Order: sequence, then structure tokens, then C-alpha cells
Amino acid sequence: MANDTQTYGVTCHDGDEANGVATILSMLLSQNFAKKPELVDVARRMSRPVAVISTDTGTEATLEFGTDGVVLRNGVHGKPSVAVHATVDQILDVSQLTMKAGGLLPVGFLTGRGMKVLGQILAHRLVVKGLLTHTVSSLRTIALLSVAD
Repeated sequence: MANDTQTYGVTCHDGDEANGVATILSMLLSQNFAKKPELVDVARRMSRPVAVISTDTGTEATLEFGTDGVVLRNGVHGKPSVAVHATVDQILDVSQLTMKAGGLLPVGFLTGRGMKVLGQILAHRLVVKGLLTHTVSSLRTIALLSVAD
């Protein structure tokens, strides 16, 4: 059963002091939960935090998913199962990949942009720690951040 965004909030723990990465992620998540309410169920299945580290700005944010919402924090907190090390442009590229079935069908990787992202992963310019050991969580993270239909 999908839920609307009023029952699954997106909160920046650091409020007005939220860094750029936390702010971008907050906007992507808010937009997606409003446009794709089925993603709430995907978010509720995320049992461990996810870290996103901007390699070009040096800022970090952690997404902590719960039953009522996701909290974004400046810095890396907890023991993230997935840690994405990427530039802001790479994060935005990933947000344009189409994902189906809550991320389990990564059809966006079969596009030109997707091949570019895969190439950056293979060249270690975009690093997803946990991609092989926590593949489902990695794919779900992409699905949660993807604004593409």
C-alpha cells in the first residue's frame, strides 16, 4: 500500500545549516515522494543509513530512513550500508536514471547517460561503496533519488 508524502516526511536535521548535498538530496526526495508515492514503501525497506559524499565540494550527508520519514544529516553518521562518493554533477546524472520496480529493474543504465555513469563507476571516478555487498540497497537508493520516469 503506497502512502502519501504527508505520512512520510523529508527532514533536514540541521535545518537552515543543512549543507548543499543534504539540501539537494532533500529536494530530490521530496519531489519524488510527491510524484511517485510508491517510493514510500521502498524507503521504508531501507534498514541502514546511506551516505553521500560530494568529492568536488567536500561535503557529506547521511540519509536515515525510518517508518515515518527520512532524516538528512550533515556528515556521515551511523554505519551506512551504501556510501556514494561522487561529484554534484554525477549525483544529478544518477538522479536522471530511470528505475523500475523500486530499483530492482535499473533500466536507466541502458541509456547513454546510464552507460556514462557505469563507465565512471568502472573507472572509479564515481564510487559506490556497498554496490556489490548491498546491491539491493544501492539500487533502491538510486530509485529513491531518480526523478526520471
